[in-house]
Amino acid sequence: MTPEGSAGIGRDDVRVGEPYERARGDERHSVADLKRFRRVHLGDRLALVFENRDTIRSTLEEALRTERIDDPDRVATEIAAFNAVVPGRGELAAVLFVEVADPADLAAAATQLEGVERAVFIEVAGIRVRGVPEVVSPPGEIAPAYYLRFNLEPGQRAAVLGGSPIAAGTEHPNLAVTVELDEEQRRAIAAEL
Repeated sequence: MTPEGSAGIGRDDVRVGEPYERARGDERHSVADLKRFRRVHLGDRLALVFENRDTIRSTLEEALRTERIDDPDRVATEIAAFNAVVPGRGELAAVLFVEVADPADLAAAATQLEGVERAVFIEVAGIRVRGVPEVVSPPGEIAPAYYLRFNLEPGQRAAVLGGSPIAAGTEHPNLAVTVELDEEQRRAIAAEL
């Protein structure tokens, strides 16, 4: 752990090629279990998945596998890019997904929810913290996911660690919803602080 937050992902933390292939099945099950309590459904079209260093490292390893990247310089470049989204001290980080049953409906759902990435919040001890989008897609492009950071004040962090309820929601004109996190979800998120 660094003063800035979670320890960054180092080259020795990342499996590439055959070492990752050998561990991939177990890794995917492990990360699925880790993410199970980190997924919060906001209505029937959005899901907020809280990330941490381990989930981000796993996504990095899958990306390297998919893109067939094993050149040390390219691996280092990818590690640096993924380290940029590892949550900092006092932050929660999440990916907001637009979810639809039929992929053909994604464009319509994304259009209806345009700007939703700026309307997502979490609420701790009665105080709402709006998510700050890390990267917003260029105008005219449809993004199925958004990366958000939530910067908590020291009192909010203490409240979460002390067992205070957490809610998440959106104040979008086409989707206004607030969801109270269950105890497993609250504990998973508190573990990151």
